[in-house]
Amino acid sequence: MISFFIPIRKNSKRIKNKNVRPLPNFRYGLTEMKINQLRKLRYLIARNKTKMFNNIEYIISTNCEVVKKYCKKFSWIKIHERNRYLSNDDSIQELIEVIPNICSGSHVLWTHVTSPFFSEKSYYSFLKKYFTRKKVRNSAFSADLIQKFLLSPKRGWISHNAKLNRWPRTQDLEKIYLANSAAFIAPINIYKKYKNRLCNSPTPIVLENDLAGFDIDNMKDLIFLKKKLKEKNGKI
Repeated sequence: MISFFIPIRKNSKRIKNKNVRPLPNFRYGLTEMKINQLRKLRYLIARNKTKMFNNIEYIISTNCEVVKKYCKKFSWIKIHERNRYLSNDDSIQELIEVIPNICSGSHVLWTHVTSPFFSEKSYYSFLKKYFTRKKVRNSAFSADLIQKFLLSPKRGWISHNAKLNRWPRTQDLEKIYLANSAAFIAPINIYKKYKNRLCNSPTPIVLENDLAGFDIDNMKDLIFLKKKLKEKNGKI
């Protein structure tokens, strides 16, 4: 079994009511969008008869009454009641450590409603790439590949060796992977052993959709999403 774990905390510092703020054609905003994508994922798995991962439980961990009320309409969603201790701004580590008590699956896929372009096709592709790898015991995360010139104020250039006094082609730069937070997957034993969402050497999985890793973090991001929704008539 795979446990989809979706934390949805009420309140947000940068965007008020970010997770349930209404969007074009989505009264419950990001939460409704994500549940709609997961619903489509269930149909996609059933249609393709994918035995590799056809046993999935969907768990939403929340302290938001609006989210609880909306999610009760879906019998296939389990609600984890987050207490005050697990709902603070800096409580992510505490939440990670209680995952073995919440999830029943042998693998846990941690995802967020703030990744609106990580669609049912993205989840399907992500799962397929993960479970067809040779080392299934390893963990993985959705990633953006960065091959650009990167400078650290403390360490200097980290993308290339500036001491060589030459600028390499961007395609020759070292591949650096950005964890975009759209999806993390790991065996439940990783949570138990390392108290982490990933092992010490996780595998980055880059998807073809350039927007798959887009994260709603501020009002600028939300405005961009609204624009895209209007262009697509609310369908993403």
